[in-house]
Amino acid sequence: MAQRFGSAKIYFPNLVFKIIPDSRLGKNQAAFRVPLQVNKLDIKDYLTHIYNVTVTDVRTTVFPGKLSLNQYTAQKERSPRVKKAIVTIKEQFDYPQEPDVNKDFQGEQIEYQTMRRANKLKGWRIRPSLQMKKLAQKLRENDEENSRGTDKKDSPKIN
Repeated sequence: MAQRFGSAKIYFPNLVFKIIPDSRLGKNQAAFRVPLQVNKLDIKDYLTHIYNVTVTDVRTTVFPGKLSLNQYTAQKERSPRVKKAIVTIKEQFDYPQEPDVNKDFQGEQIEYQTMRRANKLKGWRIRPSLQMKKLAQKLRENDEENSRGTDKKDSPKIN
């Protein structure tokens, strides 16, 4: 008999757990900012099934919103409440490294485009600044390196 694929329903969680680096925690602990409606059992279940870690303890605290003064209406406002969960894991936990914005997310190219847009707003055919010229040169060099790297991989080797 033929096996049917795609018949089982899979439910993905609609939750966002934001990791919070905290130097005061132990090697096997991690801190998360979680939604208010999530309880300790949900947090443990989420981490064990999604990330395959053994959770030994979960502690949660709800921080009240901070009071601030609205500058337009001069009324007191309160920011939304925040729930923090400190999770103890059986294995040692290492925080992930922060991504390099220029390398991973094309930060130099975005910076160059914002500078060009700003120049266009100043008037017609504004000459590029020295900083903009250096950035454009750096982008051209990166493009040349990338194109050379792909040519070497694609071209056959002749002995």
